[in-house]
Amino acid sequence: DNFKVFVTYNKHPIRIPGVTSLPLAADDREWAKRIVYLAKPDAVIFAAGSNSVTAAEADPRTAEHVHVGGPATVADVADILQPKFIYLSNCFVFDGSKGNYHEDDTALPYINIGKSKMGGENFVRGRSMNYLIIRSSPLIGRGNGIRATFFDQVRIALQKGERIELQNNDTHSFGLISSLTDLIVKAVESGVRNKIIHYGGLTKLTHYEWAVQFAHCFGFDSSLIGPARGGSVRKDYSLNSSEAVQLLKLKPLLLQESFDLIQQHLIPRS
Repeated sequence: DNFKVFVTYNKHPIRIPGVTSLPLAADDREWAKRIVYLAKPDAVIFAAGSNSVTAAEADPRTAEHVHVGGPATVADVADILQPKFIYLSNCFVFDGSKGNYHEDDTALPYINIGKSKMGGENFVRGRSMNYLIIRSSPLIGRGNGIRATFFDQVRIALQKGERIELQNNDTHSFGLISSLTDLIVKAVESGVRNKIIHYGGLTKLTHYEWAVQFAHCFGFDSSLIGPARGGSVRKDYSLNSSEAVQLLKLKPLLLQESFDLIQQHLIPRS
C-alpha cells in the first residue's frame, strides 16, 4: 500500500492487484538491466528460489544457479542506481549444532540449501554498497493459492481427516509470514544498511511439534499427526531475533501469539 511495486517471475505470471508483473530469468543480465531502468527502484528484494531442503539436495546445481547466480545478475545491474538490496536468506546457513544463532555466529552450512544461500550472501556482501541480508526461520501462514505452504498442507490434511507424518529432528523458531513482511517494510524505510538480520519466533519446535500444537489450538484431531521415521541426529536451527528488535523495533512472537494472529486474519472462522 505504501510503495509502487514491481514483481518479477520466471515462467508463471504472478498477478497481484496494483502490482506490475514482469518476466525475468535469473541469469538474463540485459533484461534485468531494462527492468531496473524502468522501475528505478529504491529497494530490490531478492526473494527468488525455494527454501526446500529436499529440492536443493536433489538438484544442488539449480539451487546454486538461483540463489548465487540470481543475486549476482540483479545486484550487479541494480547497483548502478544504488538501491537498498535486500537478500532473503535462511537459517540453514548454520550447521544446526547449537541453535539460538546470532548474526555474528559463524555460518557453516551443512546442507545444500544452506550452502547456496551462503554463496548468495557472500556475493551480496562483497559487491553491494547498500545491502541487508535477512535470515529467516521457516515461515507459517497461508500461501498464494497456487503453491501450498507447510501451513496449508497441515491444515488441509487435518480438515480432511488424513494422517500425516512430519519430521521430529530439526528444531526451528517458526515465524509468521506477515511479521516477516512487516520487517521487510521497516528495513526498506529505515536507514539501516550493510547488516545481517535474523528473523524468527520465540518458541522452538520441530515440524511435528508445531503441527500438534496447531491441531490443539484450532480444534483438529492431533492423533492424526505422527513423527516421521528416520534421521536420528537432532539439530537446532533456531535464530535469535534480538538485532531485529533493536534496529527495526520488530516484536518477536510466542507460538500462541502467532496462532492468535492467524486465527484473526488468515483463517475465516464460521
